[in-house]
Amino acid sequence: MEFLLGNPFSTPVGQRIESATNSSLPSEDWALNMEICDLINSSEEGPKDAIRAIKKRIVGNKNFKEVMLALTVLETCVKNCGYRFHILVTTRDFVEGVLVRSIIPRNNPPLVLHDRVLGIVQAWADAFRSSPDLTGVVSVYEDLRRKGLEFPMTELDGYSPVQQAPQKIKKLKTELGVVRSNLTMMSDMMSQLDPVTVKQADMELLEQLYTVCKDMQERIVKIVPRLSEEKLIEELLATNDEMNTAFTRYHRFERRIANGPNTEQKNHTYVNLTDLDLKAESVGQSGIPSFYNDRSLSQSKTDSLSSQMATLSTSESDDALSQKINVSTQQRPSEKSEVAVDGLAQAQDSRLLNTATIPINQSNVMDDIEKWLALDDEYDDFEDSDGVTSEEFDRFLAERAKAAERLPSVKASSKDTNHSES
Repeated sequence: MEFLLGNPFSTPVGQRIESATNSSLPSEDWALNMEICDLINSSEEGPKDAIRAIKKRIVGNKNFKEVMLALTVLETCVKNCGYRFHILVTTRDFVEGVLVRSIIPRNNPPLVLHDRVLGIVQAWADAFRSSPDLTGVVSVYEDLRRKGLEFPMTELDGYSPVQQAPQKIKKLKTELGVVRSNLTMMSDMMSQLDPVTVKQADMELLEQLYTVCKDMQERIVKIVPRLSEEKLIEELLATNDEMNTAFTRYHRFERRIANGPNTEQKNHTYVNLTDLDLKAESVGQSGIPSFYNDRSLSQSKTDSLSSQMATLSTSESDDALSQKINVSTQQRPSEKSEVAVDGLAQAQDSRLLNTATIPINQSNVMDDIEKWLALDDEYDDFEDSDGVTSEEFDRFLAERAKAAERLPSVKASSKDTNHSES
């Protein structure tokens, strides 16, 4: 018959069952087992192909590790697949010809395999007793008990495949609600607490919440393979993902507490600009408000310079300026008066730049005017002209008034003056 049907491991479901029951696996591959369940539920021939592959793996196999892995796949499929699969595995032929046959004395099975097979038969008989179409396993169980075979004391809830008591489901959902509340509290605390300044009481509460949620996660991992309600399984898996996210944040929070001094040192670079004190040396050393420090420094220097210039006598600076101009004119007697005027303007600009402010002491204003008039007399020595009469002076003023209307340059005005005087 097997020759006509082909290799049981050639189908998609059979290939995965072969991989999931390979003796080279260090432990059960739960992801692959759940994939097998999905294939069984999604295809018409899925249940039959799975039964053939599991039967091939168990019957006559002396590699007991592969047999144990095949029993794990079988239990997972019973708990996560529906009626189409149950009606095949609960028949008398399958229970006696596959399960009970694997533990007959001539095969010399290990005790752990013997107890596990009997535990599966006992659990299925208890779970499907009320289903008329699935009572084949019940009759096999009763026959074995009448023959005096002792079944191991097992927790029936651990093998119960599909039927879950309503009160147990309600209790599980209540516990999930408590776990979600704990996760929310953990997330809120980690968002509000500072790892550098966290209090010991808050940290102890976080550790308690983490421990409780971690214990619940271990229970969820054990419960999921035993459930058949898809909505409940999805809810458990979603809660498990939320736990993993919260645990990742918690471990990151712990590392930040361990690295508290380094984190605090790095946080010194972030300064509240509203609390800056420009006179404090600590702010200048941090290197943040450099613009404000430079501005304050330059302002203080300007104020100091202004106060110093206010106390100086302007006569001394003016005398030095006059001496410089006299030396310059003596060294270059052949230059025109316009060059001297330019030199005077440059000296004036240099004086203003050096002082950086206008002297506020005006006590020697008249002395300054006399010195400027003396400079004008020196410039007149460079011109080959006689004295100026009052008529010529009046003409000069009229020409100057006309020139002012045309807004000429300084040099052009000087040339007009020379022309009028000549």
